[in-house]
Amino acid sequence: MHKRRGLFFQSLVLTLLLVLPMMGTVVFFASQRTEQQQLRQAAAGQTQVSEPAGARNTHRLLLAVQANDPAFLLLRLDGPEQAVLFCALPGELLLQAPAGTTTLSECYLAAGPARAAELLGQTLGIAPDAYLAATAGTFASIWGEDAVRFDTAAVLSEDEREALHLADETVVELTAEQSADFLTRAAALPEQTPAALARTRGALWSAFFRQYPQRLAALADAVRDAGTQTLTDLRAQDLYELEETLSWLSGATGYHVDYQSLALQQGAGGWQLTEEDQQMIQTMLAGGTQVE
Repeated sequence: MHKRRGLFFQSLVLTLLLVLPMMGTVVFFASQRTEQQQLRQAAAGQTQVSEPAGARNTHRLLLAVQANDPAFLLLRLDGPEQAVLFCALPGELLLQAPAGTTTLSECYLAAGPARAAELLGQTLGIAPDAYLAATAGTFASIWGEDAVRFDTAAVLSEDEREALHLADETVVELTAEQSADFLTRAAALPEQTPAALARTRGALWSAFFRQYPQRLAALADAVRDAGTQTLTDLRAQDLYELEETLSWLSGATGYHVDYQSLALQQGAGGWQLTEEDQQMIQTMLAGGTQVE
């Protein structure tokens, strides 16, 4: 009896000597895995917190310059891609309307920027997020007095530059206020087509954003200050998110600016987008689409 009991305890001890190290190993590796998961989750949380909100935002705006002959630009502010993209639209652009067709300028002058943005969205099959309309003087005050160096040779022919007295010095310095007069003189050139004038406007606006990224962070606040002089459907929350994105872009290491040019084709009563134009603008207005 005592012998059997001794054999039992010997077997138990041997079993424990084998099992306990194995259990300890399992517990050790399980705790290590749990600790690693907690560290990864903590690191992911820190990364999420440290990423600026503006780095995740994308905004697509229709800018309208109020005048007897209004001007229009599409603007994409792309936080994830650290990019700003312009595309100027001619006022003669034909839009689909309930009664047939109308031009962007006619719609704006008759019914205002909200209706113009609505018909533009219906024509394209995709609409901008919001619109902002103001006079050239108000846009100039929103930007400030910083002048850009603008290479007119990139957008104007030699004859056109000569007509503007820029044959010898093709690079000019323009403030935002002076830019309105320059574009007016460019529009009066005999051979300046709507597509060419739109290209010049897009190139000039993009020059301001390219050469003065440090100005971007203050633009949303400047829009707020000019609230009584603008027409917009941007809400307070929209402006707050816009400010986040502009602040992010103003210091982003990969920040870049570009503008798109339209080919256009003449139609009855105005100018129509080509198929390539339409696809390009749809991509520009699409959410989460990489800006080339």
